[in-house]
Amino acid sequence: MSTQARKANTNLDLTGKSAVIAGGSQGIGAGVAIRFAQAGANVLVVGRSKERLEKVISEARKVAKSTEQKFDYVSADLSLVSGTKAAAKEIEAKTSGHVDYLIQTQGGMPNGRYETTPEGIESHFAVQVLSRFHLNYVLASSGTLKNTSIIILAPGGTQSEFNLDDIEVASAKNDGQYTQLGKQGARDSVISDTITKSLQSRFPQIKFFHISPGLVQTDTTTNQGVPAPLRLLINHVVLPIAARTFGNTITSYADIPVFLAANEGREALVKEEGYFLDVKNKRVVPNPYATEEKNQEAVFERLKGYLDGR
Repeated sequence: MSTQARKANTNLDLTGKSAVIAGGSQGIGAGVAIRFAQAGANVLVVGRSKERLEKVISEARKVAKSTEQKFDYVSADLSLVSGTKAAAKEIEAKTSGHVDYLIQTQGGMPNGRYETTPEGIESHFAVQVLSRFHLNYVLASSGTLKNTSIIILAPGGTQSEFNLDDIEVASAKNDGQYTQLGKQGARDSVISDTITKSLQSRFPQIKFFHISPGLVQTDTTTNQGVPAPLRLLINHVVLPIAARTFGNTITSYADIPVFLAANEGREALVKEEGYFLDVKNKRVVPNPYATEEKNQEAVFERLKGYLDGR
């Protein structure tokens, strides 16, 4: 699908449009930011490292369609609720309250560790789930987010039950790193499906996607502290082979979220396949838990509660 998206995006002109990419300082997010710049959009990247953010902005300027395009960044710690709230305010200020496309790639593969932030929230959950919900919720509620939001994360599986009282998976913190890793990954997917469904209901004027990146050659396993044996297998065997065959590089993958966010051709695809998609832009059935309205409401209120409490 990346080849098809690239062809469809060949003449894409996003002059005057604005794209915000959370997790845009490296990996998939950086690739998406640069692709939006090539298409003429104004680009704002969000991440922690100022050095990396500045590098992405520099690369974006080099490939920009016009010297009139605007490029900027927000340096923020999205593992903190306070950091995400501050980032949202800065996004609103730097975009003059107008964001056409929000792409969220922050976080990455779970590492199986149970560690907490200074705010007392499990670290992986705080970035991978909570910050994605909060940026969507705050920017949509304020009217800043206008058109499309895309969460890039593994699909939601087949769970019909989920213990919302154990949303940070504290119950598995003593079960071993690989057990915790599996439970974190399952939680990320089922809650992301549920978030997407709940946001679609509450903000029908915005198109919310949950898409799976498949295998993209990045260094995310290194950055996330994934167990060494698994990290070495993924980085030195799985991803290099995938990138040459059925997977993607950062550059080749970037056309897919840009297509879904901004290409008029997406309308026919959405009509056929919906808003939950795999790397080939084929329909992924949301997990059964996410399809229940009572669960959508419960997850929405639980995640919003983290925001209200800080």
